[in-house]
Amino acid sequence: MAKTRSHFIIIAAFVVFFTLKSQAQFKAYFEPSIEISYQISSNYSQSFGVENRNIIYREGEMNYQVKQIDLSHRSEFQVHLEYALGFGLQYRIEQAFDRDEENEFRLQEQFVYTPNNSKFNTKHRFKVEQRFYASETKHRMRYRLGYTFPLSEGKSSQPYLKAETECLLELANSQKPEFEQRLGVRIGWSINYKTKLEVGSEYQLEDYTQDLIHELFLLVNLGITL
Repeated sequence: MAKTRSHFIIIAAFVVFFTLKSQAQFKAYFEPSIEISYQISSNYSQSFGVENRNIIYREGEMNYQVKQIDLSHRSEFQVHLEYALGFGLQYRIEQAFDRDEENEFRLQEQFVYTPNNSKFNTKHRFKVEQRFYASETKHRMRYRLGYTFPLSEGKSSQPYLKAETECLLELANSQKPEFEQRLGVRIGWSINYKTKLEVGSEYQLEDYTQDLIHELFLLVNLGITL
């Protein structure tokens, strides 16, 4: 069953890729990341992450180019069994790879609701971000709904399937309100009791009310708990 679902997800990702490939406003990225987290107390945890985004397809051609590197930190407070508050910092290095772009410093605040009475592992996340550039400041509101399903219970690797959808609204003085929708699916495994590996894809509809851009992200994430 787990292998069937895995094959279906991979096939679906390639179908989306080649269906949208012919569209002028389509880009594809490869995005590996690593996150290290540790529990400081029973209700407080911290995590540090590094993420690298690389262009692999744009303007109708396969083209590998480093786009940016993100460095991030997040603190999370479990204020209730079902509720958590999070605060984060992120610095995006982009100008080093494209002189026409600006580096970005980002502040993040989030509220996470994980209902205990849900049949599946369900998570609601509400996030607000302030994005600071040298030339302007942007504000973004995000809501994400995610489900996690075990694929094969009892296995030491504990494989699971994660499905998510997220809607975003971005505001700035220099632009009209921009709306974005994201759909993602990932498969994860436990390498050992402290390390998890996730692979998957995310499809994004960027600025779909004005200048629609289709984007496909191929994702690989390594999570380490100290």
